[in-house]
Amino acid sequence: MPVRAFLDRGGPWVAAQVVLLAAVVGAGRLGLLPMSVPGRRSVGWFLVVVAIMGGLAASNALGRNLTPYPTPVAAGTMVEHGLYRLVRHPIYTAVILGMIGIALLGGDWLGLAVAFGLVPFFGAKSRFEELHLLERYPGYAAYQQRVRTRIIPGIL
Repeated sequence: MPVRAFLDRGGPWVAAQVVLLAAVVGAGRLGLLPMSVPGRRSVGWFLVVVAIMGGLAASNALGRNLTPYPTPVAAGTMVEHGLYRLVRHPIYTAVILGMIGIALLGGDWLGLAVAFGLVPFFGAKSRFEELHLLERYPGYAAYQQRVRTRIIPGIL
């Protein structure tokens, strides 16, 4: 993909996301700020499983619309079914939950801090994405009004 197309599709958001996800995993491997919290592994596995199930369900609902970029695919259609009836960006929700789970499994406070840092990151990425969705799909503004939760119910 040429550089201009990468930039136009929101490639820097994807690159930053990869770096942040690698930082969560890497922090657990380095063990710089080890955590000793009872039950952290059980909670971690639970979150990872929930994230995988939610991510797969949301990806399935998107079908051919699925893209790592925060801009809609050229021949895409607006999706409002499945988890998209409850949350406008359920894949972002799944990634955040999964990374918190991975940080708990890794057992490092730094990894957990980076995982929680994904909340404002995906908040900003979803705002960028929604500008494009509003341009592409005339019904998106009404969808935003119906589905008030962007990523995390009660928070974002």
